[in-house]
Amino acid sequence: EQRMKVSRTIINSGLTELARKGFVEIIPRQGVFVGDYIRNGHLDVLASIMNFNGGRFNHKTFDSLMEYRLNTECECAYLAALHRTDDDIQQLKELHQKIMQSNDYNLVAILKVEFQHSIYCATGNTIYPLIFNSFKNMILNFNQIIYRHTGTATATYRIQELIDAIEKHEADKAKAIMHDLVVSRVDELNHWYFKE
Repeated sequence: EQRMKVSRTIINSGLTELARKGFVEIIPRQGVFVGDYIRNGHLDVLASIMNFNGGRFNHKTFDSLMEYRLNTECECAYLAALHRTDDDIQQLKELHQKIMQSNDYNLVAILKVEFQHSIYCATGNTIYPLIFNSFKNMILNFNQIIYRHTGTATATYRIQELIDAIEKHEADKAKAIMHDLVVSRVDELNHWYFKE
């Protein structure tokens, strides 16, 4: 406290924030101990890890995120095919059209995030879109990396098939197409992410 010239209030505030995120555990009259943030943390922890590492992930965190995306996005495609509305289909088609018309990788990255979010919304599940929003900046960053290196044409790979499957309520087909899309996206991203 004296050596760093930082007030006790600021130190306590910092420790409280670290405890809230699961990085430390504060036990009254015993002290502050390193916490198990994987077991006790939440999405704020992920944001903190990203900020600490300058927005970069190590291989283990990256692989964990990709596994999460594979499972969640396939499930969302399946549910979207079951529960989508005509408005959902219209929005997906409009976004797909905009993606096809653009050669600007930054714009395509943004539109692709909107497209993905629209699929989450089409599930009819009120929680999935909120979870997606927590990852939105990270997904945008990943999309920018992919389209900067592979070109914007890769953004349209199998998208029309996916929209058709969702429109026709072909849930298993939509899930299979999304699986292929995410796997190919992860392979591309894995190739470029750790080279930048």
